[in-house]
Amino acid sequence: MKPRQSLIFSALLALLASCSGDAPKPTPPAGVPMGEVVGEVSEVQVALEEQEEEEINTTLIPSGFHAPTLIETPEFKLVPLGPELVDIDYEAYMSSIEHLQETFTRSTSWPHEGITDEDAMLDMETEQARFENRESFAYAVLTPDGSRERGCVYVLPSSVEGYDARVSMWVTKAEFDAGFNEELYEWTTSWIASDWPFEKVVYPGRGTDWDTWDGMVAEQKAKDAALTSANTKTAEGFIDAFYSFDPEKLRPFLTNADETAERIFYYQGWAEGGNYIVLERGACEAESPTQFDCPITVQDDPVVALKTGFNVTDTFHIKFEGNEIASVKTSSNDQPIYYEARKWVEDNMPDVMAGPCHEGGNTPGDCARAMTEGYKKFFAATREGTASE
Repeated sequence: MKPRQSLIFSALLALLASCSGDAPKPTPPAGVPMGEVVGEVSEVQVALEEQEEEEINTTLIPSGFHAPTLIETPEFKLVPLGPELVDIDYEAYMSSIEHLQETFTRSTSWPHEGITDEDAMLDMETEQARFENRESFAYAVLTPDGSRERGCVYVLPSSVEGYDARVSMWVTKAEFDAGFNEELYEWTTSWIASDWPFEKVVYPGRGTDWDTWDGMVAEQKAKDAALTSANTKTAEGFIDAFYSFDPEKLRPFLTNADETAERIFYYQGWAEGGNYIVLERGACEAESPTQFDCPITVQDDPVVALKTGFNVTDTFHIKFEGNEIASVKTSSNDQPIYYEARKWVEDNMPDVMAGPCHEGGNTPGDCARAMTEGYKKFFAATREGTASE
């Protein structure tokens, strides 16, 4: 039978599930964000994004919808782009460089002479990953036997508000001259309307002419810039309020926030009790007009008690709905010794667990101070005499 869980593994897990810093939290370390994707971006994806000058980081389709993986007609079939198609995809776009620069990307960024095998494979890997992550959906348009690529269709997010998706496509110069361009466009509009869960889709350069689309993108870009500026000020104000350790100063920023607001108030109390001192305040950086990351490096009594010489960096992940904060989560880079000390206190100091850190309690400051004393005892019991080695 497992021991009764204390606040460290129960109430704080509930209240601080999205918080980190030095407040007790579960293993694995909260400093390791879940779902983080690190990698390169392919040339064709960059070219598509340059048309709007903004990358959209979102799941494009509802969770209950599964994007088609094989669509067959008498004249062609669509399959997702991926590494197995790298050769015929390369052959198709390299046969039509000038044509695609004029009709698809409207730039020399893609395709171009000198694309290497590695570049081509990165394109395929990137498109496959985005498909699997439900971010965008790139299809090769193949002959019925799959031996040749006639073009591609891309189902993408739209950076212009009011559209559920943006659809782009291209065909090779030979297919264009044979009239397949219009045939594919007409078929695609029907397919998207009947088989995809979108109410409003934009087809730049086709259903919407390029001049109109470019104007819409420019207008959206200006709107996003204004929203980013306003929300940056709010995010910085939130950080000021948090480290004032005054919940009344923090409260106006969280009026419209979800359940994470309660966790943040609790964490502020813990930070006050832990004597957090800001050593380095990073600027709040916008991932989008409504998503900001604010890194703060602090010195705090619980970690000082462990005598590592290490200072924790907490990152506040602030999400907005319009110009109001909707949620705040945090992550941190706590060291393993912190979790070891936390567990030691739970096992060896039941008075702390039954007192200021009792399950369901609301005394985060007292809990932080008690845990600091517990960490000192942990260090004396397990590390004293080895700290200087």
